[in-house]
Amino acid sequence: MRPELSQEDESRAATAPESADPRAVVCVPRLFEEQVRASPDAVAVVDRDGCVTYAELDAAADRLAGVLVERGAGAESVVAVQLPRGRELVTAVLAVLRSGAAYLPMDPALPTERRRYQLEAAGVALLIGPEGCAGVAGVEVVDPAAGGPAGRSGRNPAVAVAPGDLAYVIFTSGSTGRPKPVAVTHGSLANHAVAIGAAFALTAADRVLQFAGPGFDVFGEEVFPTLLAGARVVVAPDPVPSPAELEECLHHERVTVANLPTPYWDQWVRDLDAEPRELPDALRLLVVGSDTGLTRTLAGWRGHSSVPVLNAYGLTETTITATLQAFTGESLPEGETLPIGRPLAGARAYLLDAELEPVAAGTPGELYLGGAVLARGYLGQPGLTADRFVPDPFGGTPGGRLYRTGDLAVLRADGALAFIGRADDQVKIRGQRVEPAEIGAALCTHPAVRQAHVRAVDDGADGKRLVAYVVTAEVGAEVEPSQLRAHLAMRLPAAMLPACYVLLDELPLTANGKIDHRALPVPTAGDATPGGTTPGGTTPGEATSGGTTPGAPQAVAPTGLEEQIAAVWREVLRVGHVGLDDSFFEIGGHSLLLVQVQRKLSGALGRQVPGVALFAHPTVRKLAAHLRDDSGPAGGAPGDERADERRSGQARLQQRRARQSAGGAR
Repeated sequence: MRPELSQEDESRAATAPESADPRAVVCVPRLFEEQVRASPDAVAVVDRDGCVTYAELDAAADRLAGVLVERGAGAESVVAVQLPRGRELVTAVLAVLRSGAAYLPMDPALPTERRRYQLEAAGVALLIGPEGCAGVAGVEVVDPAAGGPAGRSGRNPAVAVAPGDLAYVIFTSGSTGRPKPVAVTHGSLANHAVAIGAAFALTAADRVLQFAGPGFDVFGEEVFPTLLAGARVVVAPDPVPSPAELEECLHHERVTVANLPTPYWDQWVRDLDAEPRELPDALRLLVVGSDTGLTRTLAGWRGHSSVPVLNAYGLTETTITATLQAFTGESLPEGETLPIGRPLAGARAYLLDAELEPVAAGTPGELYLGGAVLARGYLGQPGLTADRFVPDPFGGTPGGRLYRTGDLAVLRADGALAFIGRADDQVKIRGQRVEPAEIGAALCTHPAVRQAHVRAVDDGADGKRLVAYVVTAEVGAEVEPSQLRAHLAMRLPAAMLPACYVLLDELPLTANGKIDHRALPVPTAGDATPGGTTPGGTTPGEATSGGTTPGAPQAVAPTGLEEQIAAVWREVLRVGHVGLDDSFFEIGGHSLLLVQVQRKLSGALGRQVPGVALFAHPTVRKLAAHLRDDSGPAGGAPGDERADERRSGQARLQQRRARQSAGGAR
């Protein structure tokens, strides 16, 4: 048996464990009902269609919960929710929790095969979403817009739930080639909601931005603590807004708290540097997370705003956020990256070596997290759960566990934790957790691929990009990168699609048979089109992903406007060629890069280009035609952003797909 830790050992092992709020033992449905009774007429949610009060939200969730219970929802069952951001999504997750079941959030833009796998792996029998959206036999769809059966008559009180009952399931990228279903309990969710409410100092006067996509667990951090505080959830506009468009929303809705992916915050600061302007005066707190924060970004923010910044760290397995670090005043932390701070209430953090022994302060160790923040484990995968959730040798609770994060950190002299890297190959791509091995496994299901290896390369200010190295099934055979991308797009979220594909005769190996990363060529800007270079097969620069070969004659010479657009794309995507019919989202583009495109293109053209136009017209040719057809200084008359959306049903689907790249789990 392990001996008790001395006081000195304990101080080296953990960062100031904090106790949980007593309210956290009461589950979210009950806490929400208390708030409804306290302020029934207060506004609960604001979206593009208007606002709903706490009483109205409660009544809508109550009716839907009755329908779910009648159709078999209950404790330990999983109900999928496939709705876009807005009041219906908030209503649906509250209804599932009230029915006693757990919700599985699914982005409407999720690829078909991945949706099918998630529904089957989670054992879903009910799905809340548009009729016919499930695509899996045996899954019954409840369409909130269809006005189906009203459920049990009269008031439908929330089904009693226990802290150990399942509250939600979210899938994360898996190194085995399959996404992992993380199962979070009501106790962990309640602890998080109450602790975050206290950490953000939320009151009924607050208006909190809802920015995260529906498939990310940060959605819960934006919604549940807000509703339990009696505050207002403000749904951000679609598509993913540019910084200027976000500022307009923050100003118009008087938003006080915004929770943004770190990569988006970095883009916002760079946009402010390029075009300094006054920021909305109601904003009192900015929370950032989902990726490593940089000291230079904080320094840039300080040049434009005195609003405090909270750096949030956590994983899906630790119920969204586990540690926080506040930055106020003008002082900046030492080092290039922002510290991740101290544990949230109800969490414990330990830095341990390979033998689960505490490391000395200032010495790197693997970060282990424990306490009320821990998920139950991986749904239906006891072996994987036992591997990552290990017995807690330090806590006094029988059966206590620690989650092995795989993140390396050090304990600073001031008692804050600082993230320094990963102990494995997992990476964050624009805030989304990605296992390159899962992408490689998906590539190998293509009939023309024999081997595949995926790695992340650092693009500097724009973060990391994924590069896929592919060995074809037949020596010397060629496969178009566009075909590989289309194959992956049917199976993986947008953030997991490689930006470049490199064809190799063989994968280089070290003497012990492992991939020799130093021998893998890294495509550089100008070498090739976004589809990738093909050393060992094709001369760099010959391959494309969009179907247009560099140097090949165009059927019609590009116009001046088309060339201006292409020039901006080449600069932002860091490529040597862009074809007139290449789709921005199929040649390495994503929502955060589109923010840069909007700013640079608006500057080049001398008029504002609406963000929705970029989503609705994703090729150079289509965008140029749209801009020529539109009259007015903003590519259309005031209010044309909504007219654009009505004119193109594809705009919403495109923005949902791109939103998958905008943020993710902490």
